[in-house]
Amino acid sequence: MDENGAPVSGFDPEQYARVERAAQVVGKTPEVFVRDAALAAADDPFIKALVDGRDRVGNLAEVLSTQDTRAAGDDRTAWPDPAQMSSRDLHEIEQHGHAA
Repeated sequence: MDENGAPVSGFDPEQYARVERAAQVVGKTPEVFVRDAALAAADDPFIKALVDGRDRVGNLAEVLSTQDTRAAGDDRTAWPDPAQMSSRDLHEIEQHGHAA
């Protein structure tokens, strides 16, 4: 129990009352209701994708920071500066994924 006498901590009295009402509706104690909600949130596919994405981006950034992605003297592998491109060039990149 917390200092307010509420068995589930982290809620002010109004919030705890809301949790109690919701728990009663589904036939659970507030403790079980909060535990189940927390576990369901942790298993949410969107949350899992965010965690996986965060890990993958970190790993990818580490790998890319140690590699030179351009061949020596090969300017064709560098992306053109969009500020120096025409709207037609930008449209072609959008349509085909690369400049013609």
